[in-house]
Amino acid sequence: MHGFRTANFSPIDWAEAAFSTPLTSLLLAVIVAGAAIVFVGSRPSTHVVLSEGAARSFKKRYAPERHTLAIAAIAVIVVFAAENVIRGYVINLGDAVSWWRFATPVASSVLAVAILAALIVLRGSAPSEARVVTGARRTWTTFGPRVGLILCGAVLLLLVATTIAAGVTSAADSRGQYIWLEIPIPNEAEIDPIRLWYYGWAFGVPVLIALAALLVATALALRVNAARPFIRPETVAAERGLRSEVASGAVAVATAGMLLALAGAWRLIARAGSPSQLWVEGENGGNPYDAAWRYAELAAVVGWLAPILEVIAFTLLFLVVARPRQKWPSPSPDEQRDDPVDAARADR
Repeated sequence: MHGFRTANFSPIDWAEAAFSTPLTSLLLAVIVAGAAIVFVGSRPSTHVVLSEGAARSFKKRYAPERHTLAIAAIAVIVVFAAENVIRGYVINLGDAVSWWRFATPVASSVLAVAILAALIVLRGSAPSEARVVTGARRTWTTFGPRVGLILCGAVLLLLVATTIAAGVTSAADSRGQYIWLEIPIPNEAEIDPIRLWYYGWAFGVPVLIALAALLVATALALRVNAARPFIRPETVAAERGLRSEVASGAVAVATAGMLLALAGAWRLIARAGSPSQLWVEGENGGNPYDAAWRYAELAAVVGWLAPILEVIAFTLLFLVVARPRQKWPSPSPDEQRDDPVDAARADR
């Protein structure tokens, strides 16, 4: 009979215990996002004035997209929280491998961004009401937020690198599922190594599949958002702003899903790499064997960084939810009676 024990507690274990669940990060993100919304809301913003017909067409096209993004961001949060609560407190999975565990936030982001892309194609890409000449060719990066795209790419690379590195260092159980981290006992080959749940291929492969789908959905959403025609010449400036908002929202939802998956992976890696001693009953004179993973220090670092990633992810989603509060372009009183496009329609 044998088991393992961890090192003695330190004062910082209080903080570690507080952030041992993603739900604590969610509560902190509410505070951070609230402060950010108050700060941004207090800053003066330019307000576009359009003719009555242009303002009406503008709102008809972009209102559904704003609200879809907000609902999608809420859905990603709810799905993530529900999966954590159900898996952790409601259903006892025993030794079943919850392969969907880390892929869920990425998959929910895929669905959210894909619905946005479909909405743009079906309802947000109507022909121009008046001929618009913009000249420059628009691509999927035209309205994409540069900082957001860089952050999204960095998170993608980190998640892929983590998944591959963890998969390579994982070990298979008796059913051939790569879910273990094996920590051998130095100079004691006859003693079985410590085997702990780990972010192996059984969890990583579904994440990689979901990531591929997320890349396609996000690139498609950015492409159709940029390529669709503008409504009228007078709305081009306002539409550029809203298309940038739609693009940044899609990128934020995609980035948040990957951050939540990455944070979950880092949490499991940190827990797997924490044991440092092994007790074997009747062996070694009752003294423990040292059994430290060679990457234990790195595992401890990513374990502390995981809650920070979660707070960033939830904050991004809350900021997307808050965007529909911003003002729409309003009709100019001087132009309400004389809208050239509406007048041309009436003449027909």
